[in-house]
Amino acid sequence: MPESPPELTRRPEEPPPPSWALDVADALKSQPGRVRAALTGGVASGKSTVASLLVALGADLIDFDVLAREVLAPFTPGWTEALKLFGPKFQKPDQSLDRPKIAALVFKKPLIRRALENIVHPLTWELTLQKLDELKDSPLVIIDVPLLFEANLNSLFKPVVVCFADPETQYLRLRARDPKKSRFLVKRMIKSQKPYADKIRLADAIIDNRGSLSRLIQQTKDLWLRLKAWPNGA
Repeated sequence: MPESPPELTRRPEEPPPPSWALDVADALKSQPGRVRAALTGGVASGKSTVASLLVALGADLIDFDVLAREVLAPFTPGWTEALKLFGPKFQKPDQSLDRPKIAALVFKKPLIRRALENIVHPLTWELTLQKLDELKDSPLVIIDVPLLFEANLNSLFKPVVVCFADPETQYLRLRARDPKKSRFLVKRMIKSQKPYADKIRLADAIIDNRGSLSRLIQQTKDLWLRLKAWPNGA
């Protein structure tokens, strides 16, 4: 098993976050006794497993994917805008969006993917801000954001935790998870995200999920101790 890359805390020059994200910057600030950590990683990196383990250890969780589904629920403003983008062919009989069909398209068409993100992300951050306010007294909140780096949102968070696995492992996990997905689409999903080397360079903590579940659990326990001590000694 290769050694984990070093855990780096120095961040090189980063692009600014989108203007609509700046309204939540204060709510995302970590301070003694009140940590607001971002958890991110590529597809099939084990991020959801790490999030579940952290919740079991005592953290509160805000799941960006769950909120993104809420803002695209039928008859919401996000749903209306998405239908304008994709058209009725991407709608199911129950009026909901056909998420697998949309996913197959956006991973082939980067411009359409960015257009969808421009609809979903601002609305999702509005909900995130509401959730943060509800959890304002929580000592440790994990915000699970899959496309943190791709959306240039990482500079809003300190600390940032990155889960990673090598592309081959990601590919095998995705194929096992959904054998109906074509090999082409699976490879597109992996390649559409920012390379791990860039994410690792900008991370404050790293979870290397190329090994066993027991190893992942131990790394998460170690991360939990670091987060509880943040910013003193983290």
